[in-house]
Amino acid sequence: MLYVMFVLSIVLTAAAGIYSIIATRNILRVLIAMELVSKATVLLILLAGLINGNLALAESLIIALIIVEVVVTAIGAVLCISIFSRTGSLEIGRLSRQKEADHAE
Repeated sequence: MLYVMFVLSIVLTAAAGIYSIIATRNILRVLIAMELVSKATVLLILLAGLINGNLALAESLIIALIIVEVVVTAIGAVLCISIFSRTGSLEIGRLSRQKEADHAE
């Protein structure tokens, strides 16, 4: 029963993250959705460690993944701040229009 709940939470978290990446047009929301997919990956690694009985290896992989996740999130946040200060918006469509306007000049 525990494994079924784990699998269900992994599937729902990954599905919510992937849907959010596809459906949203806001860069900050895409960054948050990437975090959801990353959390689903962490749960999947934990489940694999529980099933194989090698929880120590799973925990070390999770720690490495969390470190990478923090770096990616920090860089994404800096990019969001930079984009917002330049364009006044985080909408992807507005960025495309801004890029076309820059190339037209």
